[in-house]
Amino acid sequence: MSRQVSHLMTAANLGTLLSPLAEAVTVGGITWVTKNQVVREGVLRVDTVIRALAPCRLRVTISDLRPSEPALQYLAGEGRSGFSARRLCINTPHRPFPGTHKHRSEPGGGEEAAYEPDDIPAVPLQPRVAPGTYRAILEAFAAECFIAIGDDFIWREP
Repeated sequence: MSRQVSHLMTAANLGTLLSPLAEAVTVGGITWVTKNQVVREGVLRVDTVIRALAPCRLRVTISDLRPSEPALQYLAGEGRSGFSARRLCINTPHRPFPGTHKHRSEPGGGEEAAYEPDDIPAVPLQPRVAPGTYRAILEAFAAECFIAIGDDFIWREP
């Protein structure tokens, strides 16, 4: 369950955002920042035709302590009006799931439904992640959210 409640998270907005109707496309490259000594966060801007939900972005969070357990989010809006349209947790148990799972936000009460994906590359639980793995996960997650990778996309390893 999620505590997020946003007036922007309506069935119409969410349904359009997570469909080809949003015409979502990434803009530029991913930007990595260090949030604290062990967590890095990558943000990639996403443009859509739904101006009310701007800014949209993909966020990747990676802990140096658990590099094979990244988390991804498709975020819409900003501040208290913003919300997470989709989340992906890699190798992170969440009852009833033993590992990788996705969360779908539901309009209204901020509830989320979780499910096991079949479109995300496997990441072995280990202290190092092979180069290109995070990019493959990002691209698979973006595809499920109907986000096209822009022509100006630049990938940088975290």
